[in-house]
Amino acid sequence: MYCRKNFVDLTADERDRLAAAFNDLYSRGVIEHHATEHGLNFNNGIHWGPAFLPWHRYMLNEVEKEMRRFDARVTLPFWDWTRADSRDIDVEPWKSFFGGRNNSGGRFDQWNYNRSASPGGTLPSLNQVITELQSTTFFAFRRMECGTHFGAHNWTGGTMAGGNSPLDPLFYLHHCNVDRLWAIWQLNHAGATQYTLDQGAGCTEVNAAFVALTDPMIGGATPASMLDHNALGYSYVRDDALEAGVLAQGLPPIISGDPTAISLETPTVVFNDVPEGDTTKRAALFEVHSCDSVTFHVTSGPTAPFTLFAPGPYIYPEGPLHTDQLRIWLMYTGRAPGSTDVGSISIVARDEFGAEIQRWDDIPIVANSVARPKVAVAFVLDESGSMLYDAGNNRKRLEALQFAARTFVDQLYDDNGLAMVSFADTAEKLTDLEVVGPLNSTARNNARSQIDAHGPADTTPHTSIGAGLQAAADLYSASPISGDFDVRATVVFTDGFENRPPFIRDVAPLINERVYAVGVADAANVQNDVLRAVADNTGGYMLVTGAIAQDDEFLLDKFLIQILAGVTNRDIVRDPDGVILPGTVERVPFSIVRSDIAFDAVALSRATGVIAMALEAPDGTLISPADLPPGSLRTGATSANFRVTLPVVVNGVEYWEGEWKLLLFVSIIQIRSFKATSSLAAVGKIPGIPYHALVHCRSNLRLRASVSQSLPTPGATLNLRATISEYGQPIETHPKVTATMIRPDHTIANLSLLETGVGEFEASTIASQIGVYRFLVRAEGRATRGHSFTRDHLLSVVIGREPPHDPPPFPPPGDGDEILCKLLACLTGKEVMTDRFAEYLKSIGIDLEQLRRCFAKICRCQPGKPC
Repeated sequence: MYCRKNFVDLTADERDRLAAAFNDLYSRGVIEHHATEHGLNFNNGIHWGPAFLPWHRYMLNEVEKEMRRFDARVTLPFWDWTRADSRDIDVEPWKSFFGGRNNSGGRFDQWNYNRSASPGGTLPSLNQVITELQSTTFFAFRRMECGTHFGAHNWTGGTMAGGNSPLDPLFYLHHCNVDRLWAIWQLNHAGATQYTLDQGAGCTEVNAAFVALTDPMIGGATPASMLDHNALGYSYVRDDALEAGVLAQGLPPIISGDPTAISLETPTVVFNDVPEGDTTKRAALFEVHSCDSVTFHVTSGPTAPFTLFAPGPYIYPEGPLHTDQLRIWLMYTGRAPGSTDVGSISIVARDEFGAEIQRWDDIPIVANSVARPKVAVAFVLDESGSMLYDAGNNRKRLEALQFAARTFVDQLYDDNGLAMVSFADTAEKLTDLEVVGPLNSTARNNARSQIDAHGPADTTPHTSIGAGLQAAADLYSASPISGDFDVRATVVFTDGFENRPPFIRDVAPLINERVYAVGVADAANVQNDVLRAVADNTGGYMLVTGAIAQDDEFLLDKFLIQILAGVTNRDIVRDPDGVILPGTVERVPFSIVRSDIAFDAVALSRATGVIAMALEAPDGTLISPADLPPGSLRTGATSANFRVTLPVVVNGVEYWEGEWKLLLFVSIIQIRSFKATSSLAAVGKIPGIPYHALVHCRSNLRLRASVSQSLPTPGATLNLRATISEYGQPIETHPKVTATMIRPDHTIANLSLLETGVGEFEASTIASQIGVYRFLVRAEGRATRGHSFTRDHLLSVVIGREPPHDPPPFPPPGDGDEILCKLLACLTGKEVMTDRFAEYLKSIGIDLEQLRRCFAKICRCQPGKPC
């Protein structure tokens, strides 16, 4: 409900927004349109009869709607010409806003209107208004058209005194006041018939203005639809001077504005199915219709285990974008699964003078707790021949997969389930679904062994992504422990363009799990559209690397950790990279807020065994692994991390929100020892050890981001969208959301996402290159309790691949084709045609990769038959 106020009571900011909205309407031709409509119909249905009041209410409502398209905070004010401070437009604040009688020095000097140099009569008085409000019938009151209404038009003169009066911005404030007086008459004469077609002498009457209650007026609205101004979405403030004037004349008191009305919309505050350990926010919600300030106070409660999010009092309205709702937020932390809790809270509402308006005693609060969702992941790994090709960072794609997969296994939580499948021409189950257990459990070690052994012997195996997806679905269906997991996900890792059945679209109906896809290749090699569609339709998403740059050593690890965070309902806080120089401490700052429950501070490295790690609390206190519960520091082959539940208590001191630091250290002796034994060529070329830090948390403050594309080809519009919530509600602190875009040619651009709604952010850009576009979406700002937060999310899209189609059929191979195909595979393999030879061919105009693809296409087999 919008509140229409007196113009002289607007703040400077409200006047600025009003002027901007008026000028926007003028520039768009809206003012001209309404002036023309008003002039053409001046004597044809909008004046001189019962339709006068409802039609002008309709007109003002349409103007206000247009204003809010420009600025949702704008509401039309009224011009109360009975007040002493409003009877001269050549004084402030009128002169600098409306330009006075000569229309200069105001906000609308460019508008096409004029005013009389001197008043054309006298402005209506308070006594005249009171007399009109004493009318007992609609017929008697509507005759104010020829009374106070015309008085202000004529006093202003010029354009305001004619049919095109809407060209003068004063018109809208004047008619807002006329509408206010009608609303006051309606409030004080609720028992009278609100609209009649009575006729009488004393004011000109035109038959066209005698519109029946349910017939359309000019513009289409009916008088009936205009009788309730509250239903149209606005109300008027009280007028103390008017009430005093009525009493001074010895008349019965009147209602001079819309009364405050409050209703409790949540007779019971319900916290349903709160996971154990999670803190959730729910509100006692009040619907408030008032132009006056209302203060809500908690008089008792909430009883334990419920708490208030913030201490009162709670003031309505809240800020310039206030709504009709006021929320008193309550907090509850999930307890033992299956437990229930009940409580109550009592609240009273008071007006600006402290008088009680209404109270609500013992509002019930109920809650129930459930177990945290258990998560299982089926890891589906590509074993086709192309996995032996270069990933772009001097590694084979297989090597990049193995490093990232080991990190994924290390980072799983002890109660997660894991199964593994490989696929090439067909699929093979590598491990059954098992709970992974501790860091060095049999299940994890078995998975690591399978990763180490994974890979094709040569480049001949083909690609059936559908077979891998089907094997994962079958594995879940057959596993006796599958039902123990609340969330089941399938993570597909591929570099391939499927060329063997079953195809993805063939098995899509069989998939009941959330699918995440990771592609390591460029746009020509990844089955982007079909695989992305399967991921999107199951609640997952797809990430594609493109050609991996030399400085993106940990890109795949980051992709898989983000997917794990998504599956386990966690958020990425920060993910910077750097180099640990020997003998120095590398400090990686990250922000933790009160709504965070636990965090993992991860260091990705190819040398985790020589890195010493510690934490620094917000006050500078050093926290070593010995200060934390056993098992908090977990060191794997490719990652090491602190796994911390908040708050952290050290020597009786509690640490929670603020800026933490992850400390990384390598001694000179350790780094020399590592370089002497390391097989990683890149390490020897730099003075320290490269790392990538990644902090993710289980939190009540969540960023969700997505990207969509209008086309699969250059020229596509890429639409980024992000939402941020805290305690299950859109965040209202207006954080900043940006996206760093890495184009296929590795150039970088920064985008700002605009806040399009509370906690909702959007941006778009045009993709002009062929290849993979990657985005790092970053949100930073203040949590509801005031502490700084950051959240990161990686996204990618592929541009340039042709639309999907099934591979065309090929004729059956002849007797000698199998031998020929094996010979071609051998000759074009990287063992024979090296990268150096490929560069030479490229220099003379021959694309070796395309040649290999042609040979592979020719040598496809029929299903079930050897090549």
